[in-house]
Amino acid sequence: MTFDYFVAYFTILFIATVTPGPNSLLAINHGLNHGIRRTIFSGLGNLTGNLLLALVSFLGLGAILIASGIIFTIIKWIGIIYLLFVGFKLIFEPVITETFNDNLDKASTIKRKNNLFLDGLIIAVGNPKGILFFTALFPQFIDIKHATAEGFLIIFSTLGIVAFGCYMLYAVFGVRLNRLFLRESFRKGFNRITGSIFVVTGLAIALSKK
Repeated sequence: MTFDYFVAYFTILFIATVTPGPNSLLAINHGLNHGIRRTIFSGLGNLTGNLLLALVSFLGLGAILIASGIIFTIIKWIGIIYLLFVGFKLIFEPVITETFNDNLDKASTIKRKNNLFLDGLIIAVGNPKGILFFTALFPQFIDIKHATAEGFLIIFSTLGIVAFGCYMLYAVFGVRLNRLFLRESFRKGFNRITGSIFVVTGLAIALSKK
């Protein structure tokens, strides 16, 4: 991979990743409500989801999924249902004031971490912006015939660093909001707004023709 080629890949990847969408909205919400340490787990889930999409694209399966109406529809509706689930949960779930320390029950902590990871994973896999990137733009930087282990490592490691870095950047922004607005009313309002955006996004995808 030449330097110019890498710069082009990095630029497009960064713009596509840092642009606000379901992933960034989830990161802000988790940063605000759970703190930066726990949000790392949803960040890892988001990273895993992005790497899975990249692997599918790398193997040439992205075009097959798009061409296969049934499989693509199943993936699409899994993303829609989870967006609606997370959205309605944020809207109607009571706001609990949490203290971010190590005195929490171990079992409940493990469950929370697993839930955060799952949130990040499913939102990443079902993110329309991500699917569009990995089916339309990402394959432009892959040449299977001339692929090397070094090129594979560069492409995927760069993707991982950018995806996780941008996600945690939004999470830090959420933490800053938490420090600036510690009032329960603000957190409740923020959850209602972000939840509504998730619901509207899910409905918009459901009503889209593709």
